[in-house]
Amino acid sequence: MLTPSAYESHVAKYYEAQGYRTQLTSYSNDYGLDVLAENETERLAIQAKLYGHTSRQVNRQMMMELHGVKDYFDCDRAVLATDGIVRQDAQEVADKLNIEILLLSATSSVSEKLEFEKPKAAAAPVDEGNPSSKQVSFERIWEQYIIPLAGSTLTAEDGRTNEILRVDWSGLERLTSNGKKSRIDIEIFKLATNKLLRDGEITRDEINQNYAKRASSGVVLVLSQAPCFRVERGPLRLAYERGAVS
Repeated sequence: MLTPSAYESHVAKYYEAQGYRTQLTSYSNDYGLDVLAENETERLAIQAKLYGHTSRQVNRQMMMELHGVKDYFDCDRAVLATDGIVRQDAQEVADKLNIEILLLSATSSVSEKLEFEKPKAAAAPVDEGNPSSKQVSFERIWEQYIIPLAGSTLTAEDGRTNEILRVDWSGLERLTSNGKKSRIDIEIFKLATNKLLRDGEITRDEINQNYAKRASSGVVLVLSQAPCFRVERGPLRLAYERGAVS
């Protein structure tokens, strides 16, 4: 199955075939920009949503956020590329804001000509004390430690629980102690993980500032299940232990 970042590479290859120069953005500091594409006449801000194998759909909030991304990066046009379903309200907003919707299958002829490897996160560090160790990346942590959490119940230090109902490459569904079912999108896990790998720590407040749904406690609890991340206090934060992933 294609991963989200491999789909971003797939989208970039599509635009390269149209004569654009492309750049994949840094996972830890992209502000919602996945691919930057340029030619002699225009500059495109592109988001890639690999939703075809999930129940998620492209909604109007994504379109409005992409419009802001376009302006922030001084682009001429915005494009949302997806292999999934686009809701009617999202299409209406896209039409109003002149956002192009590119329906690009993950198994289209473009990808069939390529052999995708899981890309390494930008600036992801390697355990220098062990030259033979694999590079630590968000995708490796997500696949090796987070996806297997589906079906388990996690308990925080204060006794509150999160029952992990489902984990895939679009995010995580959980049932909290108060019986509330909610979803945490993969983007905030990716942002938090890559900041940890780059800077060594991330606070709960930083997670809240970067995720409107305010699920920082859940993000901290879930990511702390990876052996390379530990919970610290004063303030509450996650810290990265280099060399803890073999």
